[in-house]
Amino acid sequence: MFEKQKRTGLIVKLYYNRDGKKLQSLGDILYHSKKCRYVQLYVDSDKADQVMEELKKERFVKTVLPCYIKDLDTDFVGSLQRLEAQKQVTEF
Repeated sequence: MFEKQKRTGLIVKLYYNRDGKKLQSLGDILYHSKKCRYVQLYVDSDKADQVMEELKKERFVKTVLPCYIKDLDTDFVGSLQRLEAQKQVTEF
């Protein structure tokens, strides 16, 4: 049966937009911003550190940043009450 893989997003800033096609072999390109010259690339989580090190060595890559979308709180129901409760705890 199909097994869901853990994926990690990488933000790769480029010097030139034409080099974005070179990243297709490393993972899945979700978005390519031509104006800001970056690519959002998704790779397997177990290979993410290895791919980041490979990309940092490439001449056409300016910087490589991990995507922190998994660290964000996406449970929006009752979020205002949680924030107020955290503020009350920290005030004491």
